[in-house]
Amino acid sequence: MGRRLALAVAGVLVLVGCLGVLTAVPAVQRAVSPDAEPAPLPLRLAGSRYDDLTVDLDTGRYAVWATRPASAPDRDRCRVTGPDGRPVPVGEPGHRVEWTEVATDDTAWTWMSTFTARAAGSYRLSCRPDRDATGQQYAVTREPDRRLALRLRLARWRGLLVAALPTGLVILGMTLTWRRRPD
Repeated sequence: MGRRLALAVAGVLVLVGCLGVLTAVPAVQRAVSPDAEPAPLPLRLAGSRYDDLTVDLDTGRYAVWATRPASAPDRDRCRVTGPDGRPVPVGEPGHRVEWTEVATDDTAWTWMSTFTARAAGSYRLSCRPDRDATGQQYAVTREPDRRLALRLRLARWRGLLVAALPTGLVILGMTLTWRRRPD
């Protein structure tokens, strides 16, 4: 029974490792999502710090991202006010999603919250920065579709997935050379 279990574990680890290696192939990445990362929209500072912002939006669903968040997702971090001056309901993304923006020297962003712009116009975001995260910034993008969110999650876990491959191969090799001792 021990040998069969070891072979099953090794097989799963090799399969997961191969999946991790495949996620690094550019053609596979484009097949998952043609977009490599979300596109930040231009923000204007409404105050003297980077926690009071305005952004011009069309109708649709949008994501709020933060650098160096202490906790995420966090729908209470930013309050959103619509062009009519009314509060806009803010929700949380289903899972923690991160992305590294290559264009800005590898700034790491975490998807904090999401909201729907029901009318085109200027939206105001009042965000609560973390006390321990000096220089924290915020970005607004279109809400990533499922394919882009999957691509971003795979990129986050790629190292762990790839590490499963040699682990599985070691277990497989040890199991195949494992001989029963005579009683």
